[in-house]
Amino acid sequence: MSRPRRVVLGTSSLAAGAMASLLCLAIALAVTNGGNWFLPMFLATLIWGAVPATVLAFCLGAPLGVLLQPVRNQWLHVAAFGGLGALLGLSLGAFTSRPWSSSDPAYLLSAALMMGGSLAIGRLAVWRLVRVDPEGRQAHLSA
Repeated sequence: MSRPRRVVLGTSSLAAGAMASLLCLAIALAVTNGGNWFLPMFLATLIWGAVPATVLAFCLGAPLGVLLQPVRNQWLHVAAFGGLGALLGLSLGAFTSRPWSSSDPAYLLSAALMMGGSLAIGRLAVWRLVRVDPEGRQAHLSA
């Protein structure tokens, strides 16, 4: 009886995906909120977001990647990471909104779309770094 093939992404690939996601989010925030302050907003997002992006990638992205190992369709991985980002965006948008704007659906939708799109693009950025483990073993693969 053959074991199922598993999709494996290494630690450095996870870090590269997190940085690609952070870069996309910084661009999105700078474009939508920066105006004449595009560069300061972009740099501030990169600087202040590096640690949270890394923590979220290893605390939420790694377990999601482990759950998706048996799934070989890469588009489902991209969709799952986009959905995770949308949930994060909704929760962070609800957490950071003021009491009078918490029911503003446009604010929550924009937060969900920016985070979901950023995470989906980050997962798409590491598409070529995925290795397929034909034996279904958890071999040490860091790419």
